[in-house]
Amino acid sequence: MARKKTYGEKIADHIAAVVQARNIEHILHFTLLENLPGILRNGLLSRAILQDADYDVFASDVDRLDGEDGAISMSISCFYPKMFEAKRYRSGNAPWVILAFDPSLLWTHHCLFYRNGASTNATKYEHGKRYGGFALERLFDDCSMMMDPRGTGFREAHGLPTGWPTFPDAEVQVMNPVHPDYLLGAWVETPEIGDHVRKAFDASGRDQCDVVVQPFVPRICSKPYWWG
Repeated sequence: MARKKTYGEKIADHIAAVVQARNIEHILHFTLLENLPGILRNGLLSRAILQDADYDVFASDVDRLDGEDGAISMSISCFYPKMFEAKRYRSGNAPWVILAFDPSLLWTHHCLFYRNGASTNATKYEHGKRYGGFALERLFDDCSMMMDPRGTGFREAHGLPTGWPTFPDAEVQVMNPVHPDYLLGAWVETPEIGDHVRKAFDASGRDQCDVVVQPFVPRICSKPYWWG
């Protein structure tokens, strides 16, 4: 007789099914380039854990806007240009890197899913569970007719691929450390930074990781929304 799946296993299966149906290929995390060596050794860690790190860590902001120091902020398939540009502006001329991770972390880790950024008013007044397959599916819900007066469907009107969230500030909060084995590659802006990242990947035994060099500009621009 087959063993019944646990509640946690059923949730994981549902999330995996959504990822497959949506053809989600990457989970993104942007960070200062200076943090790459620590990430390659120790993976992605929350602020709460990094407070006791025995290596240099460079924070993009003094505090998290949502106050969730135990969470790691990531995004599905694309990044939020407005937030990224603000962080880059505050960091001066410091180089950045956008890291791509395997989407399986969405079901192997405890994740919370937000249709809009976790610190936004839209999220503050939104109800419902943040975890599980149904919460993940809500990130791809089409908008109401009020936001779609043409009746064509918000996602279709803005040309969103199936694996891109409806709102550009959609966020995933990962509540566990993410091992560097989940890393698939990096997106950087210049060939010089690309060479640096390539050498870092190779030196850490991650020669299978890809490096993409292209500007950090929105890949879909459909005013008033931009998806990076």
